[in-house]
Amino acid sequence: MDILIDLYQQGRINEARNTADRAQSAVRTVEWQMQDLKRKVDSLTITCQALWELLSERLNMSEPLILEKMQEIDLRDGKADGKISPTLVPCPSCARTNKASRTQCLYCGSAIPTSHIFDKS
Repeated sequence: MDILIDLYQQGRINEARNTADRAQSAVRTVEWQMQDLKRKVDSLTITCQALWELLSERLNMSEPLILEKMQEIDLRDGKADGKISPTLVPCPSCARTNKASRTQCLYCGSAIPTSHIFDKS
């Protein structure tokens, strides 16, 4: 009888190890994704700063002007939430609606024009 209990316990221990291994693997994946997102955010931050400095230096634009534009863009979806909500656009070929972030129509495969350069992600 003790052998059966030992076998059962060993099975439970192996199951717990497998669960822990899968959890560790998932954590490593999430950590990698988070590091990748941080690199992308850092790159976008540098890009935005460079663009702002160019506009400020070469076109004499003021900070209130860019803040006003940021607020206008934020409010395009009707909410001041610091986000650009996905919009729906009609396909130029079949006229069915697709998310603006799509590059091809979900239904017919035709190219979907982007509304701004950041819709490509």
